[in-house]
Amino acid sequence: MGEIEGLWELQKHTNILKDISKNLKEIGNGNRIKALGFKLEETEKRLLDLENKIEERENRLNKGNLILKEYDSKLQEIEKSLYEGNISDLKQLTFLNQERENITKKIEEKEMEILNLLEEMEELKKEFILIKEDFQALRKEYKKVVNEYKSFMEELKREAVDEKKKMEEISSSIDKELLKKYNELRKNRGRAVVEVIDNRCSGCNMVLPAITLDRLKNNNLVLYCENCDRMLYLNK
Repeated sequence: MGEIEGLWELQKHTNILKDISKNLKEIGNGNRIKALGFKLEETEKRLLDLENKIEERENRLNKGNLILKEYDSKLQEIEKSLYEGNISDLKQLTFLNQERENITKKIEEKEMEILNLLEEMEELKKEFILIKEDFQALRKEYKKVVNEYKSFMEELKREAVDEKKKMEEISSSIDKELLKKYNELRKNRGRAVVEVIDNRCSGCNMVLPAITLDRLKNNNLVLYCENCDRMLYLNK
């Protein structure tokens, strides 16, 4: 392998390493993991909120049933007093009848309240089940993505090590002054070695002189574009 071919290969591996580093940085940001984590957190908050609402309604339901039981007991006492016929006082009878009507109305209102609570609880429990299924699916996906990211990052790190080794091997076989020139061109031009395509420099698109093309075809010389000063590579 001539020095220009070595520099061409070195540039290829350098670009590969650059892409690997870019991918590692993007993966390191973990945007997808962050998005899933945020969604998972929000779903968990929603579940806790639903649990609290269900618990609050259960407490209200239990309290309502106790009050209803007290109303029923009181109504039974009033009806017992009325139907046993031991009360002859008209005012007391009127009062008990009015009290019975009031208690009966309170019982109807409390029964309606309990019925509404039961319906609300049923809807909340249905919603809770659906969101819990979503939460479990999200958690499973989150774990999968985290494992995939870890595996992918390890693979990229291994590839980066391999590329660095290849670059070191190639660099050790190239003249130090030439390597210095190559590094300067990469720093200043982005690409140090450019391929000759259709008799043109692919770096600046200038048509190359016939003598330059002839020397590239028949020798392993390191030649430079007269216009952009980049190293010319001809795939023979």
